[in-house]
Amino acid sequence: MSTFEFLEGGGEMGARMRAFDWAATPLGPPAGWPQPLRTLVTVLLGSGQPMFIAWGADRTMLYNDGYAPLLGGKHPAALGCPFAEVWADIIDVVSPIMDRAYAGVPTYMDDIEFLMLDRHGYPEETHFAFSYTPVRDESGRVAGTFCACTETTEQVFAERRLLFLFELGERLRMVTDPGEIMGVAAEALGRYLHAGRVGYAEIDSRGEFARVEHDWIDGMASMVGRWRLSDYGPELFEELRSGRALRLQDVLTDPRTADAGGSFGAIGMRSGVTVPLIKDGRLAAVFFVHAAAPRRWRDDEEDVARDVAERTWEALGRARAEASLREVNDRLERQIEARTAERDRLWQLSEDLLVLATYDGRLLRVSPSWSRLLGHPEASLLSTPYSDLIHPDDVERLTSRLGEMQRTGRPVRIEDRVRTADGTYRWTAWTLSPDPGGTLFYGVGRDVQEEKMALEELAAANRQLVLQIEERERVEATLRQMQRLEAVGQLTSGVAHDFNNLLTVILGSITFLKRAPMDSGQHRRLDMMRDAAERGAKLTAQLLAFSRNQRLEPKSVDLNETVTTMRDLIQSSMGGTVRLETGFEPDLWYALVDPTQIELVILNLAINGRDAMEAGGSLTIQTRNVTLTAPPARPEEPPPGEYVVVSVTDSGTGMSEDVLSKAFEPFFTTKEVGKGSGLGLSQVLGFAQQSGGGVRVRTGPEHGTTVEVYLPRASAPAQPLEHAVPAADSTPPAERKYTVLLVDDDSGVREVAAFILEELGYAVIEARSGGAALELLEGEPSIDILLVDFAMPGMNGAELAREARLKRPGLPVVFVTGYADFSALKDVEHERIVQKPLQDEELSAKLRAALEDSGQRASAG
Repeated sequence: MSTFEFLEGGGEMGARMRAFDWAATPLGPPAGWPQPLRTLVTVLLGSGQPMFIAWGADRTMLYNDGYAPLLGGKHPAALGCPFAEVWADIIDVVSPIMDRAYAGVPTYMDDIEFLMLDRHGYPEETHFAFSYTPVRDESGRVAGTFCACTETTEQVFAERRLLFLFELGERLRMVTDPGEIMGVAAEALGRYLHAGRVGYAEIDSRGEFARVEHDWIDGMASMVGRWRLSDYGPELFEELRSGRALRLQDVLTDPRTADAGGSFGAIGMRSGVTVPLIKDGRLAAVFFVHAAAPRRWRDDEEDVARDVAERTWEALGRARAEASLREVNDRLERQIEARTAERDRLWQLSEDLLVLATYDGRLLRVSPSWSRLLGHPEASLLSTPYSDLIHPDDVERLTSRLGEMQRTGRPVRIEDRVRTADGTYRWTAWTLSPDPGGTLFYGVGRDVQEEKMALEELAAANRQLVLQIEERERVEATLRQMQRLEAVGQLTSGVAHDFNNLLTVILGSITFLKRAPMDSGQHRRLDMMRDAAERGAKLTAQLLAFSRNQRLEPKSVDLNETVTTMRDLIQSSMGGTVRLETGFEPDLWYALVDPTQIELVILNLAINGRDAMEAGGSLTIQTRNVTLTAPPARPEEPPPGEYVVVSVTDSGTGMSEDVLSKAFEPFFTTKEVGKGSGLGLSQVLGFAQQSGGGVRVRTGPEHGTTVEVYLPRASAPAQPLEHAVPAADSTPPAERKYTVLLVDDDSGVREVAAFILEELGYAVIEARSGGAALELLEGEPSIDILLVDFAMPGMNGAELAREARLKRPGLPVVFVTGYADFSALKDVEHERIVQKPLQDEELSAKLRAALEDSGQRASAG
């Protein structure tokens, strides 16, 4: 081998060795190096594994490219220097190893820790695996040491970090209190990083303040409390908001903390790592690690701090979610307890069933609660296989679970039904645990019979709630329809009132004109005008019937007799193409109904049925008794009660559901123009409901229609009249000429009424309002009777009558109305009410009756 052939190759260190002035070292020039050293140098330079050689008494160092990074800042000055000088900072650790090698004892270590190794200008923890091998010269004497080594610092740190995080995760899983979680995480990380203070801080929603609830300290003051983030420099705050960890080696020299040195000094911090937690786009929390002295923080230390921060966040979220869930469960339990307080008190007094038993079916010991709860004597229980106490349907499942427990050695839970002394069964929830011996097991049974019943009741309550919701929706739909009909009724009632006023003027004027001389043609035209006005009066009566503002005189009526009496009239109205049939219930109740109006209703329904049968058919009128218990399904149907029903059935075209939904609305008709007013069914409904009943319709396209009118049952049959009432005279009493105070806000009506009264022989004083009438009463003592319109603006007729009687007690009053709120006139006799349009005979008779009645009362007084 040539002089420098053994120094060939070797990369950077080969070049340095070749250029090195070895003559200045104890080794001398390479040409004089012994063969063992040359051989080792050749091996060293040809290997990529970190290696060094310590040769000679001074232990001069030679090393390769692989070893250079391990030296850090000591490279390349370490080449050719004594080993003790190169590694002076750890010589107390490595010198004994080197001494053993020079003593001829090889040494291998898979991990050696140098906590204070200074390779980069600062002490750091390092770990190595190495072997020290003695090297002998030609004489057999140990001349040096050959060391092959590997730095394992990163591997050790990674293993240590994994173990630390695993142990921390296990500890956090056992903790449920948020404050304790913060404390456990802070302490664990503080001890792991050998820090002075570690804590977890949550940031408020505005990002201004950090709150520390728990921290861990070792020689530093606690930071528990509330801290303003801006006090520590806006630049640092922005770094945290960006999600970057904040690593400070020394706050006194770091330019980012130049303006906040006082704040850091106040908390005793010189260096630290702060890890931000960005959640939902904002800075939600930070995990900080502080030291009281300057410190260089490694990447792996920052990484482990970030891991701990994330685990703490997750553990806090879990703990708070569990706490929230517990709170919800507690609230629900309190609600259930509030509703079932009595049952809960009974449950609290009950005791668990405790048992020691064998797998082959014997009960060895039972608690007294068995006898109290189930009623069995203890001796009977101990002599009875427990399979005989369990419901037959539950035995197989229980046997299977016991086998599973015996096989796995793990506790099991099961619910089954246990027989009581009276032969009934109670649901019991069992927790069964195996005895270590393998032949016995322990059981704790909790009676859950009430809970099972509660679940069934809850299911029933849910079903009932669904029914109630459906019923409410149906009632709301019915209410909307009733409100719509009521609104239309109010409209039609008002129209009828105004129309009656017009008809009063028209008919009165016609009467006045007919008394004047005229030819026959003029008389005929006036008769035609009167006929048209009277048809209008009939139409207003139908409107009043729909709005339920007509005056009814209900009596006990035998509807079988009514239909029988009307049969010829109905048949003549049907024509020859319609066959009329009747069906009567033999013991039909009496109906409480206005006899005249019910005849009109039956005739109206018969004519409607006839019109629905264009080519003829059959019309059937029937009666029956009905007792209803269910609430009405539609607004026109009657409420629960006892009713007499008269029904009219035709074989005509029937109605669709859409037509039926509008059938009771006034003016709605499917007939051609001029063939119907559309008031038929609305009049029937108004009459039936005013009478205290209702209407039901059964129909379908091409299946005919049945209209059933429900009328309230009368409490007693009508009493026959003992004598006929003579017709009233149409002239006033003859003793003297009586004076009528006529009050009506409509001047036309007032003029016509005054004319009729004067024709009847009365003196008339007119007033257009209630106030004017009261003034006249005070100044005109000759007034004998008050004829007043009921519906007037301001003071209505009823109010005027009350005020007038205060001034003139005993003054007779007769009301005139186009419609009437009969709740306001419920105490007024029918003989004291005159319907518009005015009829001479009716007006005269009721005025005379009122005057005579007043005279009789005066005589009696």
